[in-house]
Amino acid sequence: MRGLGAGCAAVLLLALTGCGDGGRATTAEHTRTPKPTTAAGVDGEADPRKLFTDAELKAALLPAKAVGVRADTLNATTGLYNQHYGGGDWGTCAPGAKASRELFSLRGASAGHTIRPFPGAMADEGDPVVSQSLVSMRAGRAGRHVELRRQLHQACPSVTVDTDAAPVVEHHTAEKLPGLGDEAILETTRTEGDDEHDGETPYYKVEVRVGGVLVLVDAGPHKDLAISSAAKAAARVRTELYKAP
Repeated sequence: MRGLGAGCAAVLLLALTGCGDGGRATTAEHTRTPKPTTAAGVDGEADPRKLFTDAELKAALLPAKAVGVRADTLNATTGLYNQHYGGGDWGTCAPGAKASRELFSLRGASAGHTIRPFPGAMADEGDPVVSQSLVSMRAGRAGRHVELRRQLHQACPSVTVDTDAAPVVEHHTAEKLPGLGDEAILETTRTEGDDEHDGETPYYKVEVRVGGVLVLVDAGPHKDLAISSAAKAAARVRTELYKAP
């Protein structure tokens, strides 16, 4: 997601129409657009041992039209989740080594896709892109995944990463998001040290646990879009997978 420009981010978040005559929404239209930031979980309402297949997870992914009426979907994937969910190069951070090893050991069926709210403007790098994944684990292990991500960000708030051009420094924070699923965190990464990553533009990832399903959403520099998309995705997991009202 890095490298996305500012574009018209202030008026793109959760667009249900487009900005101006070219299919983009006006500021007034966005003011009237609801931006959900909460979604009920299923703890106490569902079997915490229940697991879902990658096919079931794929069917429960947030539809593109939930992000924008002109949105489309690409890069749909299914398979075993067996790697960390982005947001940092932790190999040089000794205090986070234990959490990192345990995190990388977690496994589960998964499905994911990428949504482009404005597919007609592929040449414009300012347009938002939403990446979403669903991962199925036992509820206890899913909760452990969220906690390990939080611990990793706390243990490694700054990490130096070697690149082909020059070393860069990643700055990490993780904060809890109340009222979103059974538990959730917002991860923020700022990178500085070269021309592309100047530390001014943060990148956001949201991790939500709904029972034993992890909802992982990345929207680059668009914080509101990441949170609202995660809330919609979590609500869909509740109804589609757990059949909760």
